[in-house]
Amino acid sequence: PFACAWNAAAFSGSSTSSRRGPRSAMTVLVAAASKHGATEEIATRIGADLVERGVPVEVKKLGEVDDIGRYDAFVVGSGIYLGTWLKEARRFVDVHAAELAKRSTWLFASGSIVGAPPPVDDPDALRPGLADKLVAKTGAHEHKLFGGKVDMRKLGLLEKAAVRGAHATEGDYRDWREIDEWAAGIARQLEDR
Repeated sequence: PFACAWNAAAFSGSSTSSRRGPRSAMTVLVAAASKHGATEEIATRIGADLVERGVPVEVKKLGEVDDIGRYDAFVVGSGIYLGTWLKEARRFVDVHAAELAKRSTWLFASGSIVGAPPPVDDPDALRPGLADKLVAKTGAHEHKLFGGKVDMRKLGLLEKAAVRGAHATEGDYRDWREIDEWAAGIARQLEDR
């Protein structure tokens, strides 16, 4: 199940040196729009990484987020299709831009799949100016692009044609270490608030 709520105190009954303990009443929403599940898996990993660092987190699908007023910070992501964020994610940003801009916000996307392996932060994965536009609209600290995943079994006919037309290869191009490091950076920035 993708939707879950974690807080640092309840995530594990044991305490280890990597956990710093819960912060005062701060909750971070980690939410993503994902067509085939790969971006949801990234959001779940980011949530787990934040919890490991003592940050209370709720991880949800963007479509399940109804009230963002109770969150203190946001990590919002989307799969990339044909150079843009999914419609559901674009709509979420449009509707909540003012509230996102008032709080600490980070944006991410997954979908860079062209190349062997795809280049990190592939400038061609997103339409020109999209990341800058999203950051400006939300006041986000940054927009991070991660490699994506292509599983031909999950794609429809048109998607398969697009993948072949782009000369992409089936595979999982997500760099979990890079994702973990990015989440750790978010935790450090939240700690410094």
